[in-house]
Amino acid sequence: MVRTNTAVNVSPVSAGNVVRVSIPADVHNDLSKFLKVQKDILGKLGCLACCSGWDIRFNVQRQFLVDNKAVVQEVLR
Repeated sequence: MVRTNTAVNVSPVSAGNVVRVSIPADVHNDLSKFLKVQKDILGKLGCLACCSGWDIRFNVQRQFLVDNKAVVQEVLR
């Protein structure tokens, strides 16, 4: 017999609670920078210690430069 916990809300987060954050790769790859950004975002959402109810999606910015010889280089920030 399977018992369900009725206190747990398993319904999907509404589209109104999606937060999109675009960050450069050097911030994404540095834990201390990433945690600072996350803390600042959580503060703006109302609670420094909790992201409950928010669907935060981090998008890593990547830029590429192509020269006239068709050589592709990633531009780092």
